[in-house]
Amino acid sequence: MSGLSSPVTDAYALLDMALAPVPEAAPTRERLVRTALHLFAERGYSGVSNREIVEACGLTKGAIYWYFESKEHLFRTIVGEALDSWESRVAEAIAPASTPQEKLAGMFSLFVDVLDNPEDPHRDLLILMTHRQSAGPGQSALGHASQQRFIGWVRGVITEFEQSPASSDLADLVLTAGLGVLVQEASGHHVARPVLGALLRLVGGGELSPAAG
Repeated sequence: MSGLSSPVTDAYALLDMALAPVPEAAPTRERLVRTALHLFAERGYSGVSNREIVEACGLTKGAIYWYFESKEHLFRTIVGEALDSWESRVAEAIAPASTPQEKLAGMFSLFVDVLDNPEDPHRDLLILMTHRQSAGPGQSALGHASQQRFIGWVRGVITEFEQSPASSDLADLVLTAGLGVLVQEASGHHVARPVLGALLRLVGGGELSPAAG
């Protein structure tokens, strides 16, 4: 896990947003980013217009251009920031762990807690990355890079306690199952906790943390 490092961009503003819905009084850029991420997650890039984003925020269309040059610039920015903050959040979740099993359980528990919370912006990010037919500019490359980093972290943890050629296969299984869970969640089927709980036990990571709240 030594390869897991903090991203260089300012991720913590979005990380703070994960704690609660964005209120009407939130700073304008934060409202635009949070609303756009949610709409893109629901409909994909081509299914959302700048007008719909600002109207959902209760703003005029010109407000978006104070912060972003175009819809493409908006999309690339929010996806990049959200991925950075997600990776920081994973790092924080496993930082207290002292054993490989605790690290893996921390990853899985965070993933499930995020998917269980409809107000969490990282839930929208993870759902957004499942879109293939309406992917936005740069989404495929960013998503692939993030997936590769994540699978590298999982593989690193698994190999700490499973020193065998099968450890790589287990890491691939974790990624494949995670993607399947995201597809189900995007379709409205809440399967993250039972499916990932069973998978965690299968790979030797113990039990998920109790549901948040």
